[in-house]
Amino acid sequence: MQRPNRRQWPRHEKKAQVQFTASLRDGYVVSWVSNFSRGGICLTHPSPLEKGRNVLIRLTMDLAGLSRDVRAKVKWCVPARAGGYAIGLEYEQPQHWTRYE
Repeated sequence: MQRPNRRQWPRHEKKAQVQFTASLRDGYVVSWVSNFSRGGICLTHPSPLEKGRNVLIRLTMDLAGLSRDVRAKVKWCVPARAGGYAIGLEYEQPQHWTRYE
């Protein structure tokens, strides 16, 4: 049985690198994108992030149509099948682009 899609925006599968930081004092770290939408992004990273943590993601031109920094919050973090952690981040504000519509 197929589960209903509860998502507000369609997901786009994409393998790309992005940078994010939970603290500008600590600097940016590199992570891998699994998929993304107007409302959020799923990253794979070696270290977990706690639910509710605020981060700043540096989206690339390839993902967003132009490079920009986007504020997001960790919605979930679970062990990934291939190692590390899958981290679901919800953008503070939905992104508006037409590249993937």
